[in-house]
Amino acid sequence: MNVSQDIRYAVRQFRRNPGFTLVAVLTLALGNGANTSVFTVLNGLLLKMLPVKDPQQLVVVGDPTQASSRSNGTPRTEIFSYPLYKELRDRNAVFSGLCAGATDHHIEVDPGSSQFPDQKINGRMVSGNYFSVLGMQPAAGRLLADADDTAENANPVVVLGYDYWQTKFAGSLTIINHDIRLNGSPFTVIGVAPAGFDGDVVGERMALYVPLSMQPEIVRGRRWRKNGNVSWLSLIGRLEPGTSLAQAEANVNVVFKQALKSDYGAALSSDDRKAIGDAHIKVEHGSGGVSDVRGNYTVPLLLLMGIVALVLLIACVNVANLLLARASSRTREITIRLAIGANRRRLLQQLLTESCLLGLLGGAIGALLAIAGVRMLVGMFGSGTILPLTPDWRVFMFTIGLSLLTGVVFGMIPALQTLKGRLSVSLKDPVQSKAEPSTRFGWGKGLIAGQVALSLLVLFAALLLVRSLQKLMAQDFGYSRDHLLVARLDPAAAGYDPTHMKLLAEQLVTRISSTPGVRSVTYSTNGLFSGSESADAIIVPGFSGTERDRIALEDYVGPGYFDVIGIPILTGRGIEKQDTPTSTRVAVVNEAMVKHFYGGNNPIGRQFMIDDAAELSRPFTIIGVSRNAKDHGSGIREDVRPRFYQAFQQVTDPGQIMLEAQTGGAPSAAITNLQSEIKAADPHLPIGFIQSLDSLVTGSAGEQIALAKLSAFFGALALLLACIGLYGVMSYTVAGRTREIGVRMALGAQRLDVLRLVLREAMLLVVIGLAIGIPLSLASTRFLHSYLFGLKGTDPASLIAVVVVLGIVAASAASIPARRAASIDPMRALRYE
Repeated sequence: MNVSQDIRYAVRQFRRNPGFTLVAVLTLALGNGANTSVFTVLNGLLLKMLPVKDPQQLVVVGDPTQASSRSNGTPRTEIFSYPLYKELRDRNAVFSGLCAGATDHHIEVDPGSSQFPDQKINGRMVSGNYFSVLGMQPAAGRLLADADDTAENANPVVVLGYDYWQTKFAGSLTIINHDIRLNGSPFTVIGVAPAGFDGDVVGERMALYVPLSMQPEIVRGRRWRKNGNVSWLSLIGRLEPGTSLAQAEANVNVVFKQALKSDYGAALSSDDRKAIGDAHIKVEHGSGGVSDVRGNYTVPLLLLMGIVALVLLIACVNVANLLLARASSRTREITIRLAIGANRRRLLQQLLTESCLLGLLGGAIGALLAIAGVRMLVGMFGSGTILPLTPDWRVFMFTIGLSLLTGVVFGMIPALQTLKGRLSVSLKDPVQSKAEPSTRFGWGKGLIAGQVALSLLVLFAALLLVRSLQKLMAQDFGYSRDHLLVARLDPAAAGYDPTHMKLLAEQLVTRISSTPGVRSVTYSTNGLFSGSESADAIIVPGFSGTERDRIALEDYVGPGYFDVIGIPILTGRGIEKQDTPTSTRVAVVNEAMVKHFYGGNNPIGRQFMIDDAAELSRPFTIIGVSRNAKDHGSGIREDVRPRFYQAFQQVTDPGQIMLEAQTGGAPSAAITNLQSEIKAADPHLPIGFIQSLDSLVTGSAGEQIALAKLSAFFGALALLLACIGLYGVMSYTVAGRTREIGVRMALGAQRLDVLRLVLREAMLLVVIGLAIGIPLSLASTRFLHSYLFGLKGTDPASLIAVVVVLGIVAASAASIPARRAASIDPMRALRYE
């Protein structure tokens, strides 16, 4: 009963003060909306469970953040080869089922009707037990079964994703048992996955599911099922009842060690068995599926959550100051209610009800603002990322709980301050009770100092991230990236064997060299910032170290590679046309490799070998030393690692072709011409992408760019809220001291004296806030350490810049009430109230 009365009374109070209510609610809405939007994304990325049967029983075997990784070489234990998956599936004693999956992002679909043009979509290659392990029922037709995943190419069947079925086939049941063409091959549609299920890869929506046995048709030109050296599968299992994670992990690793001694291990080279002999397979909770996006963006989102929490705290301080100002005007009302018998506890409940109701109103509007905020945040992941962002009970409870918490946080101090007044003073002199000289709104000023400190913390973090990003993108890459185009081609998928692939590379160089807008062109296997990488342990005579110490990155490059890219050759020469399959096997090494393996001494003419039994008889002779160059292997943030470049034409199997073209003007202007020449050479040659190198570099720094932009936005919001708070407090202070200022001016004080008085008081609050905020900011930057590049967390230039900006903006905010105070008419002020 009391609560309903308090709510009705609070609503009447809000109606009487619409300006106060509007400002308070909008201030809270900004803070709550920012927090709700970040939490909604975090919830979709980290907390939501897969819409499957008993998702809490699922576990991920391996690394859940490498769902889209592929590795050709030494077997890995974060993702798995098909033979190793079979060993773990058939010999474990802890899973009721263990399924596997791999994603292909470029499946070409021809539905067999002109109504639906060809398109490239995401598809998941899955084991036959995939849907049964997840415990799912079809929306139409049937799902894949073990019988569909037998011999290679034996069962060309496909299950459509529910959304894809609805979007492209209008939910028609006539598509069941009819054919569509995937990558040019016919597949029979046998069913539709259940509604709401987009696959087990969070961040991607799967349009269709095919058996693993159809891998050669989906990833053309490769046969991975029988190859123990190709790691391409992520694994999800369902635990037997009563089995713990620790038990599952222990059993999986026992099976893994046994597998190395079985037929699977016998099929591996002795070098590979040695390389993975000490590996350990992890087993982790799998209720949320697997996700590359989760691995990349969890920490940035948690950092943003901390930043928006500070923004909300600043908003709460603002509203607390508004309530303090309003509380002084309600002193007579409160004292009268106390005088006629109301107890302080009952009045405290009334005041907190008002503040909590304000919090709920702010939370409701903030939830609407969060819809736009979520769209902005999702933009940080890239256009292809799709997260389950539909609000659920977690988002609802978070929003309600946060709204009530903010109501208590900003309402408690004003409520206690309101109830602290003395009855005799309040009833005898209502004017004095509004602004006692002894207190002069002390709580409000203290809160403003705290608000300045919090704003400094947010702004300093934002500026560090922005400046770090600028330094990251402006660093010396070892070459100019302004006029470079990169294209990824997949000749193997078009039926090219290694010999014809090498011929194709030369033919493309000849054709493209004469293309308008292209000055020069070359080719390689991994390229720059393309997502592909190769590495090997090498043997260098005279160098000793562990296998990890002997790892060097590698690339296979064509003639003129260093000239086209712009990487200087410091000593010797680069890879040229004379480096053919029949000539001496040669390599160019970078400065980092010279320093690490050769102690900085001239390595020209010296030899090294790849640490593999089949390679020991084929040493490399070093013919040149190149300048260190940044690439995806070294990473945009890390120091350049040892790397050697071997001749593309001397490699047994290059795997793919990366074209690198130096353009005369803007790279984007040459993309169409480059694509036309590639298609003219072979219209069936798959093109993975054609992009400027600058856009690839930008993509590799996606999380840093998103974090810097969003932190800058929230930093500006924090600054705005702090200025509004300072303006409000000083405005109220001036209004409460009108008689005092009038007396001062009547006694001879000049307008400039009054202006100085008010500004000095305001800037004192700023100085106190800075004194609190500077050490707090310096201490908190350790959380940003991994995202700073070329800067220390104690960067003095950034700190000074933030202090200056805060000082200037605060002075500007305080100058308005200061000028108002200086323009007071002494005679009118003496008659004030």
